[in-house]
Parts: sequence; C-alpha cells; structure tokens
Amino acid sequence: MTCKFSTVRRARLVSTSALGLVLAIGLLAAGGPAAAADAAAAAAAEAGPVHIDPETPDYGRQIDELVVTAVGGATAAAPTKTPLETTQPKSIIDRKAIDQFVAVTADYTQIANLAPSMSGTSFNGPGLGEAKTVLRGFQDGQYNITYDGIPWGDANGPTHHSTSFFPSSTIGAVVVDRGPGEASQLGVASFGGSINLFSPEVSDQIGGSQQVTGGSWNTWMSVTKLSTGDIDQLNGAHALFNFQALTTDGALTYSGAKAYNQLVRAVFPIVDSWKLTVLGTWNQTKVYTNDNTGATLLQTQLYGKNFGLSNDPKSPTYYKYNVVDKHTWFNYAKLNGDLTPSLKLEDTLYSYYYKNDTESALDPTLSPADIANKTGLAITQVPGGKPVANGDVPGYTKLNVYKIYGNILHLDQALPFGMIKAGLWLETADTGPRARYDYDATASLGVSPRVVDYRQKVLPGVPQYLEYLQDSGWHQYEPFVDFEWKVTPELTVTPGLKYMHEELSVDSDVNQKSRQPFHGSKTFTKTLYFLTANYRLQENLSVYAQYATGFLVPDISTTQVVNPNLDQLQPQESTNYQAGLVYHGSRVSFDADVYYIDFKNKLQTVSVTDPVAGLETVNFNLGGATYKGVEGQVTFQATDRVYLFANGSLNSAKAQGAATTIDGTPVVITGGKQIAGAPESTAALGAYYQDENWTVSLADKYTGLQWGAEGEPAAYKIPGYHSTDLTVVYRFGRYRLEGAIYNLFDSQQFTSIKPGKTVPYDQYYFQPERNFQVSLKVNF
Repeated sequence: MTCKFSTVRRARLVSTSALGLVLAIGLLAAGGPAAAADAAAAAAAEAGPVHIDPETPDYGRQIDELVVTAVGGATAAAPTKTPLETTQPKSIIDRKAIDQFVAVTADYTQIANLAPSMSGTSFNGPGLGEAKTVLRGFQDGQYNITYDGIPWGDANGPTHHSTSFFPSSTIGAVVVDRGPGEASQLGVASFGGSINLFSPEVSDQIGGSQQVTGGSWNTWMSVTKLSTGDIDQLNGAHALFNFQALTTDGALTYSGAKAYNQLVRAVFPIVDSWKLTVLGTWNQTKVYTNDNTGATLLQTQLYGKNFGLSNDPKSPTYYKYNVVDKHTWFNYAKLNGDLTPSLKLEDTLYSYYYKNDTESALDPTLSPADIANKTGLAITQVPGGKPVANGDVPGYTKLNVYKIYGNILHLDQALPFGMIKAGLWLETADTGPRARYDYDATASLGVSPRVVDYRQKVLPGVPQYLEYLQDSGWHQYEPFVDFEWKVTPELTVTPGLKYMHEELSVDSDVNQKSRQPFHGSKTFTKTLYFLTANYRLQENLSVYAQYATGFLVPDISTTQVVNPNLDQLQPQESTNYQAGLVYHGSRVSFDADVYYIDFKNKLQTVSVTDPVAGLETVNFNLGGATYKGVEGQVTFQATDRVYLFANGSLNSAKAQGAATTIDGTPVVITGGKQIAGAPESTAALGAYYQDENWTVSLADKYTGLQWGAEGEPAAYKIPGYHSTDLTVVYRFGRYRLEGAIYNLFDSQQFTSIKPGKTVPYDQYYFQPERNFQVSLKVNF
C-alpha cells in the first residue's frame, strides 16, 4: 500500500487578524454555495496530509505525490516514518501522528521529541512556555530549523524561540533530519541536522473546523480553520485561514501566558504548471517569566518544584516585575513552474521579523543568606547578591529587534540518467536595536520604566544605567549544486557542492558585556562537500550512506568581550559519516543507522563569574568533540487494529578537552567526558489502537543520563527520566472528541541544571506535574 505525505512550500499575505477574518468570509462566499455541510468537504477543510517527497532532500519543492511506499499498514500507522529513498537518518511525523501523540497546545519541540535521539522538556507545560530541543547532543543553535524550506532563527545566533513563530495549529508535518543532508538542504548550522516544519495543506474544497481545548492550569485554546475551496473567479485559487488563541496560568507558579496567531496561506494558479503560493503568519505572546528563570533547590524546598514566580512585591520573583512581550511575523511568496518539459524553477522571496520587549528583575534566585538579609522594604541585598536600587527591587529592561530578508532559487534539470539540482540562497539580517537598561522595578510598576544607576562600572561617556546598545547583522550567499545520478534503477549516488560566504558585522556604541564601543566585521567562507548513496536491495528494503562536511559561523556573542579580535574567531566545522537501512514489511517497518561526527572548534556554553557583572554565560571553545551513536525505530502491526512501536538511540558526545582563561577565570574541560546537556540515550515505547470511531494510544518517552555541567561532575549528574502519555480519541459524524493525560505517572524529576556562581545559586528545571487536556473539534 502507499502512505502519502504531501510536500508544499508556502508564503505570506499582509493583513490584520480582523481583516483576515473578513477576507476569509468573503472568499468562502465566493467559493460557492454551502457545500461545507457535506462531511467530505468538512474533512478536506482540515489540515490535510502533507506530502514529503523523499527523493527531494530540500523538502517541499516538489508537488508530486510520491512518498513512503509500504507493503502493509505498519508504515502507515507508525508515529515516525522513514522513506525507502532516504539518504540519511530521517523521521517523518505527519499531522495524524501529531494529533494522536502530542498535546493540542504543543509546539514543534514536543513534536520532534517523538523521534529517536531527540530530547527536551517544556517546563511550563506543553507549548505554554519556551522550550529547547537537543538533537544527538547538539544544542539549539547547532542544527537548523526550517518552515516550508526556509531556514529561520535569531539574528544574533541561529537559536530559536519555540513559542514565538509557529504554534501547533500552523504545523502540518515535521521531518527530523539527523544529518546535514545534501548541498541543497539549507541553513547555517547543517552539521547538526534539521528540524523541518511544514505548514498545513490548502484544500481545494470549501469548509472549515472549530476546535476548543481546555486543560490543566486553567489552559484554554481555540483554533478556527476556514478553507475557501477553489474560487472560479480567481482561476481556481484557494486559501486557508487559521486563527489560534491561547491563555493559561502555566505549570509554574504565577507564570501565566497569552498567545495569539493568525495564518493565511493561498495558492494562485497562473498558467499551465505555473502557480504562486503566498503565506503570512503573525504571532503575539505575553508571558510572565524572569529573564533568568529557574528555581534554586532552596526555593523548591520552600515553595515546591513548580515554583516560577510569586505574588510578593517585595521580592524580585514578583510576577509583575517579570514580563516578556513578543511580536513576530513570517511571510513568503513562492513562484514555481516548468521552464521547459525537463527544467523546473522555484523561487521563494521571504522575510520575517521579531521584537522582544522584556522587563525583568535582576536575579530571581535565593540562598539562605539572601533570605536572612530581607527586612521588609529595606532589602539590603537582593537574591543573587547584587545591590538594590534605592532600597527597591532592581531590574532591567531589554529590547531585541531583528528583521531578516532572503531569497531561495532552485533549478532542477532532469536528465536521462538523473537530475541536476542547483540554486542560490541569499539572505540579509538587520538586528537592532538590541539594548538593556537598568531600572527600578518597584518604582516602575504600572508606569514607564525608571532607569537608575546601581551596578554598572562607571565609564566616561556611557550612562551608568546602560548595559549595552548594539546593532549587528550579516550578509550571506550560498550557491549549491547536487547531481542525482541514477547509476542503475536500484542505485542512486548524489555528489554535491556548496559554497558559503557570510559577512558578520557588529556596530555597537556600547557593546554587550564590555560596555566599550566596538565596530567591526569579518567575512567567513567555506566550500562544503557532500556525497550520499541509496541502494534498493529489494522493493521494500534499502540501504544508504552519507558523507558530508559542515560549517557554522560564530555568533555575535563571541565579540562580547573586553577586547574583541575578529581575526581570532574560528568557525565550527564538522565531518559527518553515517549509514543505515530501511525496511517496510507487510506487518513490520524498521530502520536503523550508525553515525560518527568529528567536530572542530566546538563552542559550548559555560558560566564564569565577572567581578562587576556577576555570573556570566559565555561561549567556550572546547577545541574538538566526537559524536557517535546508534539509532533505530520500529512499528509492528499486531492485529488489524493494534500497533506496537518503539524507537531508541545510544548517543556519545565526548569533548576532546581544552583549557583557557575567560575574563580572568580559568576554565578547564577534561577530555573524554560527555558534553553537558547531551543525554547518553533516548527511548520510546508505545501501543496504538484504532477503528472507525476510536483511537487510543499509550506512549512513553525516556531521556537518558546527562550532566548539567562540563566534565561530568557528580553534583551535576542528571539521571534518566520517563514521561508517559495516554490519549483517547472518539470520532462521531463531524465531531472529534479527545481526552489526554500527559506525564501519566506524575514524574517530577529535574531534567536540567544551570550552574550558578556558587552551588546554592544553581537553578533546577523539573518535569511539569501530571496534566490533562480535553478537546472538541467540529468540522463544517
């Protein structure tokens, strides 16, 4: 049988949410009579299956409905799937799996965690706060994340904010690539792999759906989808409108959040094979959280493992002192069609924007000495040991704004013996202003922030309250070419070449950390080489191998020292080797792989204490690291209605060792030790039942032993932990009712540790308590 996933890239329209709703209603009217009452149209109105063309590594460019072919139903039912044509370890997670195994409110991090070698926890609840994902031990910023084939991330480093751009309803499928792919797979951090997000498909049928979800911590979410169907007056154009609103009190105390998202995606047929696809999504979030969130062990003993903030105006943990307000948008326009019968073109113009307004108390941690020094309003020492501002709680305001523009051109030339896939990626980033001002949190409550001098070093010409004021950016271009050579009908070999050229610039009158002026730039270049092979041993069994080089330019934090020297900056480089096999049987689907990655100039985050600024997080060059491991996933069809599945990995991420001095603090990393934050293993095990009306799943995810600091110190050992989820879905007519319990056995183990300046100030992060969600969806 054939399992179909679709592959489409999408782009942007400009509109407010109110205007978007008006347009949606108008286009629905233009699309035809109320055929929406028909059940088939209603089903088509949902975010349909997303086709992923396994022969196209830079997903979404092909409209062809190829994809995973299987003899039996095991592959179709698998939560994570790997196509026979793959050239690297891959997990495809379609919308059906997302709906069944992931919380309705979740973001992409919880979706990606279904795959082997993936780990991470959302400490404020699924999709209710920022979360980070670890891939084979690579931290966020060391792998790419794309949306409809467009790489996205912060402009001051390729990290990501899980709740800022793409909430769950804007995701139609996720493909986790555990490898750099081929030359045409884009992103500045390809050596770690890629998490590829795809927007929901636009149906050619008129209809829609309304979904309402309620759950633990007073969580409520509404998702409205409207599909116009084909509009004859617009040459068969069709559009999808998606509106999401969420409110929650959060799993952590006084850590409530509100989030709103609007998405529009439309497809406009032009002539023959040519069409224009546009997408726009706008997102706003407001969260009560400290900029340095995390509870000390003392705080958890006093207030519980779910301690986040408090309702005490005398404390820096007062929730009204700690607010993060973000506005973002992401849009693109994609034109594609056939230039000749054998030559296809796709060109995507895109842009995205991010603005972060933060007000935060200076330090939310508590030690016994801090508590002893609290005497009502006259606090002589704030938590963390920093002096207060005029007896009030000190804090700061932070502003971070960036805009990124780019264009991606693909040209695919079919040949009798294969295909040449070439293209060019252009991108410009404009970051600024990035600024941070010290202010009096107590006196600023409910009014404009009142800046105050209380902790920064006095420097000529620099206001003492100003910590930094910085602009930065980059200009980059990457031409690439892959030659997909069909050596025989069974063997495909693809060599590839990519040239990376990136100019990094910093224009700062008051540079971060040093508070000195810095204006400089540096250009990094690198030619990367790729070679993949896939051999079909038989119709349902294939093997593959990959060799690839990787490259990552240092982010601007490397310039945030007293005397920046751009000439000394070294990019991170990697060489990847991996091989695997894929089997699709009548009742079993199975794949496994081994990998080895040699890393040079590996940057890792460490904490050091600055005499003035206190505890600082800096990037430290480990010199080198070696990543290697084994991964696998299997699904077994036990009966016509029952499926069993499992996946797992053994992941070694060892530092080669280095020693240096950072701001006067000696830092030594012992070689042969597991890198901090890199689990030694992952595993998943579950069962899945489905019939015409019911779907029931029980799934457990295990994240193995890891360490919270470099060198495997015993005090920072983090034992492995489990999280088990139970989901029951009942479908009747146009309705879908879902009930789910997450973290069924109420495991509340700590999953991460952030070292403080001394052990009492270490911050711990715990699994959220057992929680539930109930959701009702109606199609129309």
